[in-house]
Amino acid sequence: MIRRLASLSIAAIATCATVLLLACGGDSSTSPSASGTVSVALTDAPFAFDAVARADLFVVRIDAKLAETDSADADAGKDDDSNANTDPSRGWITIAAPNASFNLLDLQNGTTTNLAQVTLPTGTYRGFRLILDVAKSSITLTDGTVLNGANGGIKFPSAGRSGIKISLTKPFAVVSGSSQMVIDFDLGHSFVMRGNNIAKNGLIFKPEIRATATEETGGIAGTVHATVQTGAAVPNASIEILKAGTALSDTISANVIATTKSDSLGAYKVLWLQPSTYAVRATPPTSLNSQPVLVASVTVTSGKTTTGTDIVLP
Repeated sequence: MIRRLASLSIAAIATCATVLLLACGGDSSTSPSASGTVSVALTDAPFAFDAVARADLFVVRIDAKLAETDSADADAGKDDDSNANTDPSRGWITIAAPNASFNLLDLQNGTTTNLAQVTLPTGTYRGFRLILDVAKSSITLTDGTVLNGANGGIKFPSAGRSGIKISLTKPFAVVSGSSQMVIDFDLGHSFVMRGNNIAKNGLIFKPEIRATATEETGGIAGTVHATVQTGAAVPNASIEILKAGTALSDTISANVIATTKSDSLGAYKVLWLQPSTYAVRATPPTSLNSQPVLVASVTVTSGKTTTGTDIVLP
């Protein structure tokens, strides 16, 4: 069975597909005579602010290993591009090295970009990290203002490279054959506003990256309208997928599963969600004099996108 790696937004997701469920959580040892092919792709959970024109992040590489990792371990050895280690049971191995900049706003509503296809020793991988060059990364506002680490517009944790832990929904099992992994970089949660004015106060970088496999996930899609169901489409509305039971006024970030925004036609789509029941919150752009709205219960099933989750902003 072939699986494709679906996305890198500001969160990384890695899970086993249905065929591989029995391998999840199994023996993490590798087989020297067996290998499997894994492809890696990039996408984005779009940035929530309608004042942003571009979000360019420079991805150096993505590494993996069999053992679990933490934030300190993910940041260690971030400048080592030698790729000398080829045994994931001993430490980090590189699975993608794009060494390129990506505008995350081009990667939304299910759009992905392929980063790599690599042959890995079979086994259950529990550690993934993304190496980002923050000196080459920036946010460009719609008025042309460029925010980066050099001019103080973005407060990055370091002046050069950052090794960022990718959070896994489940351990990622590589078996004989091909697999696909999704890395989702959640832009809306990874850049936090300092104050209420982006151009004046800038942003703080607090990366949120998750990873999953596409085959066992589902999605939510719909359209945002103004005033009534047949009203004008609302572009640039902020869409948040929330844990079931979350209230409209809730501000706890841990209750937010994923974010995106409506496109120029008011449509939105959030993919790679684990099967469950969620709430969907829509917040209008600053240019629209309206109030947020909550759809309290939307059920996601594996392999399907729940369409017709339309939202009317009063």
